[in-house]
Amino acid sequence: MKYRNLILLLSLILLASCMVKRNNPLDPVGNPNIIVPDQVSGLQCFASGTGAANKYVELRWNANPSLNTDGYYIYVGMAYNSEYAVVDTVFTNISSHGGKPWHNVKAGDYWYKVSAFRDVFSEDGIAQGKLEGRRSEPRFVRVPA
Repeated sequence: MKYRNLILLLSLILLASCMVKRNNPLDPVGNPNIIVPDQVSGLQCFASGTGAANKYVELRWNANPSLNTDGYYIYVGMAYNSEYAVVDTVFTNISSHGGKPWHNVKAGDYWYKVSAFRDVFSEDGIAQGKLEGRRSEPRFVRVPA
């Protein structure tokens, strides 16, 4: 009896959630006026030299058209399929991760990805949020000791 009631309750919750109208202003399917940023391509990573006091990784990629891109998110992970964390937001197609007190990079292996974003505004000029495009393919870099 308890099992049947639990199944009934879960079914009702699922059915009710399907009837909720969702209106996401950043949904390119539901809003044909949204321009989605292109996927970032041509990502290259260059590490600081052996014995450098301040270690860093320089990243470069092909710039997206300004029509669909306002900036870029830089992601770093510890393995190809690991979780990636945003470590910087930049507005050009060149970035340096590390070499600054708030960007510590230690010797080791890293994987980087970059995605483009676009600021989206409503018709009356109110910011709706940032629409992020697909992330680039991951790129490996080894920072020497």
